[in-house]
Formats: sequence, C-alpha cells, structure tokens
Amino acid sequence: MTTLSKWVIEDQTKNQVVRASTVKPRLDYATKIVDETLEIFAQKRNECNRYNMQLYRQSDGVAESLRKLQRGVEEELEISYAIESLRQVRRSLDSVVGLGNVSTMMSPTISIVRIIRSRMFTLAPVLDFQLGELSLLISGVIIDAAHLAGSTLDFEAANSQSRRLLDEAKLIADSKISKLFPNLDLP
Repeated sequence: MTTLSKWVIEDQTKNQVVRASTVKPRLDYATKIVDETLEIFAQKRNECNRYNMQLYRQSDGVAESLRKLQRGVEEELEISYAIESLRQVRRSLDSVVGLGNVSTMMSPTISIVRIIRSRMFTLAPVLDFQLGELSLLISGVIIDAAHLAGSTLDFEAANSQSRRLLDEAKLIADSKISKLFPNLDLP
C-alpha cells in the first residue's frame, strides 16, 4: 500500500489545465472557479439575509438582541463585499480579448482575490483553497501572457486599479445592506 502526500493534487484534469501551456484554457478555468465561488457566496449571503431579516423583524431594542443583529448584518456585509469584488474579477476575465491585454486587464485582480481570500477565511474557510487556487492561476496567466506578448507589468498601476475596484465593491455592498436595514447603524 502506498500513501500519497496530502500536497499532491489527485485530480489529473485540473492539474493539466492549471499547468497547460496555453492561456485560454487557464482563463476558462479561472472563470469557472469565480462562477462556482460566486454561487457559494450567494447562497451564504441568502442564508445570512434570511436570518438577519428574522432578527430585524423581532428586534425589541434590547442591547443584546441589537448586538446579535449587528454581528449578523456585518457578516452579511462582508459576504456582499466579497461577492461584489469577485464580480469585478469576473468582469475583468470577460474583458480579455487577446493575449496583449491579459496583463493589463487581469493584473488588478490578483490583489482583489488575495484580499477577499484573507477577509473570508473565518467566514467561509471552505472557499480558502478555491480562492488560493484562483490567485495562483491568475498570477500565472498574467506572467505567461505578459512574457508571450512582450509586455511589462506595472504593479503600481495594478494596485491602484484594484483599490479603486475594491472601493467600488464596498460602496455597492454598503448601499445594498443600508437599503435592507435602514435603521441600523453600522460602522
């Protein structure tokens, strides 16, 4: 009997796609990961929302129930932020039209995915592997595409763009939560 290392990926098809020499199959795989992750986050947000709406309707003004509601709404806000941020990543994936613009369109997504991964670790640890795989996949695609196209990577511009996209995602998430819970003061 042979034992396999826990660090070995057993699924050969995934391993082949991740290590593929062409960029297109890896971009398609990244899109698939983003879509699956968005679906899981949407389900989790819906569960949080149902629970929070129930608490909101039953709120009696007691400090303990308000703290419980506030913690629940903060969790829902965090998940909404992750969803809106990953939608930005999905839009970037959709906007890739050729090898020449992969590095420009995709470089801001590296930090977006890494930030979402770190923020979601306690709320959705089951997605940590998927988000880590997505981060590595996107990084590899960007490096390979830039090398093949003879492009240079401007990480200062990419980080500035990712901050702008994350701020936009936060505004959207804040707006949605404020509409759902108008009388609740959130930090």
